[in-house]
Amino acid sequence: MAGLQNEHIICISSIDWDPIWTRKQQVMSRLPASTTILYVEPPITLLSPFKDPGTWKKWRSWFRGIRCLKENIFLYSPPVVLPFGNKYRAVNRINQWLISIFVKTAVSRLELKNPIIWTYMPNSVDLADKLGQRKLLVYDCVDEHSEYTGFIDRQVMTDMERELMGRCDIVFVTAQGLYEAKKDYTETIYFLPNAADVPHFLTAQDPETQIPEEIARVPGPIVGFVGVIQDWIDLDLIRKAALAYPAYSFVMIGPTGAGVDVSELKSLPNVYFLGRKDVRDLPAYMKAFDVCINPFKLNRLTDKVSPLKFYEYLASGKPIVSVNMPGVAGFSEVIEIAGSTEEFIKGIGRAIRDDTPEKRDNRIKTALENSWDSRVEYMTEKIIEKMSSKKNTGNGGNIIVNNQT
Repeated sequence: MAGLQNEHIICISSIDWDPIWTRKQQVMSRLPASTTILYVEPPITLLSPFKDPGTWKKWRSWFRGIRCLKENIFLYSPPVVLPFGNKYRAVNRINQWLISIFVKTAVSRLELKNPIIWTYMPNSVDLADKLGQRKLLVYDCVDEHSEYTGFIDRQVMTDMERELMGRCDIVFVTAQGLYEAKKDYTETIYFLPNAADVPHFLTAQDPETQIPEEIARVPGPIVGFVGVIQDWIDLDLIRKAALAYPAYSFVMIGPTGAGVDVSELKSLPNVYFLGRKDVRDLPAYMKAFDVCINPFKLNRLTDKVSPLKFYEYLASGKPIVSVNMPGVAGFSEVIEIAGSTEEFIKGIGRAIRDDTPEKRDNRIKTALENSWDSRVEYMTEKIIEKMSSKKNTGNGGNIIVNNQT
């Protein structure tokens, strides 16, 4: 990653730095220490606190201004914006203009010059050009944003994303479905799935890792889930599995999204909701799992998802049962892939019953081939190539590439 030494980066993120780590933080935290990064957290709207009272704290984050995370990473939370920016383009333009005023102030204070703008937000199409001269515009596309539920107009979101990609120097996508859907709208695009912090999650296999008392007292076998419990998680599938295995405990680790009804699951005596856990503690909880589950609903959103939790499961070495989604199709030799509810339920029992040290070692070996270090190294190489190309040609010199790692 030597080629990114001393670069300046503005990362326009779709998630706050804490408490849940995703691709954004994993990538930014692995860039060279000499690279100065302004990590711009997503703003809330005036209506957000009324839908989710937990977002009131974002007002405090804005008043705090620039927050120094470490010597080269600075966090900034923009001001509160108008609602419906993802529904009406005119509103988004107003919001992004407002955000640009504050972000430019942060850029000036940090003395960022000719930065790489690295965005995860389609609506940043109305922000990127307002931040001054830039070296590159990079879009890391992790989801099919137009398929999200809520106050979103699919066509508005699609139009913003396509316009953004048309301006980008490089686009990365996390799933093959995203690549196929977006390859015609940008000149340089790479398929790069999610990954795991392998050394961290591998501590689930460390004899010295202590299982927290909270889960140690849950009777086994334990069927475990880790992740945000959103409306794309198939709660009915989990419910049916819990009913099929009344002697198994089903443990859900992670926050429940606003508007997601988990009352039916909570009513079952063998289902446990342990809430959000710090990423540093997750391997200790996963050590107690006998099998991990990846229970996505199958729809147009999840057809184009690279499930982050799946790679973390792999790195823990634990058996895995997943629904049959494109993001895991290439891993059938090391996990159980279920094409139906019945297969999913049977797969849980089989994964626990038939596990062996050899299977565990194969899962860990596969995880090592899909680490965040390797992903960031690849992204860095492509960014360096693009910077070199622009210097040599004075323009993009772009090509379409499908690189599957």
